[in-house]
Amino acid sequence: MALAKRTIIAVVVGAIVLAVGIGGGVLFGLKYLSTPSDTTIVTGIADPGPMMDLGQFTSTLADPELRVLRVRVMVELAGLDVSARLSDPSWEIVMKDEILQALKDQRFDNIRFTEGMEMLKLDLRSRLNAILPRVNDELAVRRVLFDEFMAQ
Repeated sequence: MALAKRTIIAVVVGAIVLAVGIGGGVLFGLKYLSTPSDTTIVTGIADPGPMMDLGQFTSTLADPELRVLRVRVMVELAGLDVSARLSDPSWEIVMKDEILQALKDQRFDNIRFTEGMEMLKLDLRSRLNAILPRVNDELAVRRVLFDEFMAQ
C-alpha cells in the first residue's frame, strides 16, 4: 500500500514537472525565439518631406581643449512650396552660416551622446525656423537630420 502511494505521488509530481517544463519552454520560445509578424500595419506616419542637403560642416567646439565636430546636415522641409521658396542659393548660405554659429557654441560633453545630438538637432531646427520665411503659414524646417556625425 505504501509503495503504491509513493508510485502515484512520483507519477503525479513527474507529470507536473513535465507539464511545467513544456509550458515554460513553449512560452520562452514564443517570447524570445519567434520572429515578429510581417503583417503588422503601421498607420499615422507621414511620408518625409522634401530634403535639402546643406553639406558637411567641420567646426571647433567651445571647449578649453581642442575638440572638433564634423557633421553632414540634411533638413526636411515642410513641403514643395517651401522647397521652391528656398531654392535661391542665398537662402542656403544664410542657413549654413546659422548652422556654423550654432556648432561653435557646442561643448563636447553636451553632444557626445544621443541625447545631446537630439538636442542639437532641435536647436538647429528652431534657429533655422527663426531666420527662414514661413510658407503657407508653416515653419520651413520639419526636422534636422545628420547623415554623418563625428565629435573628437
